[in-house]
Amino acid sequence: MKKISVWLALIAAVLTVQAVRAEEKTEPEKSAVMEGIEVTGERVELSPLKTEVFMEEYNIAGQTTNILDILKDRASIDFRGQSDLVPQDDVIQMRGFDTRQFLTAVDGLVIQKTGGFWGDHNIDFGIIPYSIVESIEIISGPHSAIYDGKSFGGVINFKTKAPKYYETPAVNGEVSGGYRTYNTNNQMVQGDGGAKNFSMGFSYERYHTDGYLRNNAADIDTLTGRMAYKLSSGGYMRLTGSYSDIEREIPAANDPERKDYDNSYPIVKTGDVEARWQNPNEHCRRDYGGNTTRFDFQQPSDVGTFSIGAYYTDEEQEYHRDGFDYSGYTTNYVSYGGLFKYEIALSENHRITAGFDTAQLYTQYTQEVVNTYAGFVQDQWKIVPGLTLTAGLRYEDIAIWWNNWWTPSKTYPDGAYKDPSHPEENVRLDYNQSVPKSLLTYQLDDLSPSLRDTSVSLGVSKIWTPRSYCEVCSWGSGVEMDPAEGIGYDLIFSRRLWSDIFLNMDFSRYDFDSYPIWANAATDYFKKSLWGRRMISLEDVQKNGIDIEINGHLMKNLGFYLSYAFNEWKYKGPHKGGPEEWADQDLSDRARHRLNAGLRYRAFENTLLLLDYKYQSDQTQQLTEMVADDPSNLFIKEVSFDSFHVFDFAVEQTLFANRSKIKKGTLKLYVSNLLDEEYSNSRGYPMTDRTFGASLSFKF
Repeated sequence: MKKISVWLALIAAVLTVQAVRAEEKTEPEKSAVMEGIEVTGERVELSPLKTEVFMEEYNIAGQTTNILDILKDRASIDFRGQSDLVPQDDVIQMRGFDTRQFLTAVDGLVIQKTGGFWGDHNIDFGIIPYSIVESIEIISGPHSAIYDGKSFGGVINFKTKAPKYYETPAVNGEVSGGYRTYNTNNQMVQGDGGAKNFSMGFSYERYHTDGYLRNNAADIDTLTGRMAYKLSSGGYMRLTGSYSDIEREIPAANDPERKDYDNSYPIVKTGDVEARWQNPNEHCRRDYGGNTTRFDFQQPSDVGTFSIGAYYTDEEQEYHRDGFDYSGYTTNYVSYGGLFKYEIALSENHRITAGFDTAQLYTQYTQEVVNTYAGFVQDQWKIVPGLTLTAGLRYEDIAIWWNNWWTPSKTYPDGAYKDPSHPEENVRLDYNQSVPKSLLTYQLDDLSPSLRDTSVSLGVSKIWTPRSYCEVCSWGSGVEMDPAEGIGYDLIFSRRLWSDIFLNMDFSRYDFDSYPIWANAATDYFKKSLWGRRMISLEDVQKNGIDIEINGHLMKNLGFYLSYAFNEWKYKGPHKGGPEEWADQDLSDRARHRLNAGLRYRAFENTLLLLDYKYQSDQTQQLTEMVADDPSNLFIKEVSFDSFHVFDFAVEQTLFANRSKIKKGTLKLYVSNLLDEEYSNSRGYPMTDRTFGASLSFKF
């Protein structure tokens, strides 16, 4: 109650100050639309439950080389990968939830990925082409019926550049490159153009780094092509294809007590590195190759707008270790799916969205892993002026094939069923549920001059999914578990404080009746499991959160942003001294506090200074390691991370504009980790120290 009282007092103080400012407003300041607030300069639009960042008009104190560089500016996105120089798979959390508990989508079509080996990754953010993304929507909470049940942490939706109509034939493009400490370099070339209704585009992005740690180099190549046809109705048809080739070395030990110690690299203790990756002379690495084809169609008409999306993804990964045959660990995953959506305005007060989506996930082309079919309907109802209710219902039918087979290993030379009472290599279980969603928004403008440009929203929605804890999992990883189930609440306060400075405050609470989590590795419940590891479902889990966003200009030439996130997890269920007792402690495996802030100062007409700051509180998490390359023999240890404060600084200079056929030339010089803060990555290894970089780009 004390925390709530403090926040209510803060809101009351803001309203009191604004009551005075409201009387002093000049006419141009009065208009603002709370459904979509645009913060000029760094274009970020805030609305209840959603922050949208526009790539072309967004700038960081460094060089943007991949999608993660943009996401890391939002405090609700918790990034702590194995290296900030190497974009990786599933190295982020959203509002305290990992990547199996929030969704990633492209143009509203969810990226459904089957999984991986020696890890439960779902999305490799390094393969999303940065060059084709127009904006990023960060949607909080489980309150939309359009997205599937895994979205209870939220949705990250990448909106790509829409096809255009060309009155006359035209070609546009950009060439850019950069260099940073540790031989980190990148090059990008892209072009697009068209004639009349037809348009095409391509991009090639290359990234290399020698890495900060020993044996931590990476090479990433991404090629993307697209073609589109603009319909006379204003709609379009579009086909996009992308291919990614990635090599990432796996960091090795660099311990002064080892004979192969190299003092030119940071110290990484032998005991901190999984046994199979310790030797730097074995050049361990993970290779990835994948292609994705996406088709989308949009057709507006007098009776509404039809949208269709479809995708096909084929991904393969291999592990390499000199002197060892790891061919048995090569994996291939195929996924395809689609979305049909129809939006229609029945009247001025009702806008209906209805549709169907499906995803089919396979391994090795033939073995089914997950099949999902879902239908949804959602109504945006303007009850009275200023009061809008968005209510929806989603029905999901999901089949999961749980793996029940030990592949041949030292423990099981001929392979074996994990649970002999079920003599099947893959056991199918079916799940289905209807899930209601709701969001109520009240615009307060008409109540009082002091409440102008102010809204309050309340989201109350059911949470349900059997996919919150695994994609490709062993039998014991989830077959015993009930689906995650509960209720999510969000209370959002949105306001224009003054001029173009806007505030969003989101107070969230999640009450889970069932929350599956890994059991603590120290318990007999875990150690004596038939399946080598085991989960447990906690009966009463509560998560409380606060997300705050403030953006705008303090002066005409001085812009700023501030983003804060708080997460607190509690187990309220029975404490009987069993495995639940240990799992209770593991719920705190998230950073409780995160704060990001930045300043943008236009020193001269063509000179921009940028300063970014990031803070994260301390945390502890568990790491799963394999013993002697045996998937049935696992070791789990805890790693603690201290809090950190990191500053980045950059100077961006516009060299020229509209010279010959070049529209703009830009040079940026930057320093990352300006104060050389010592902090740890997701495995407890040293994170990158102070680095220097430069980038150059030309648009034509």
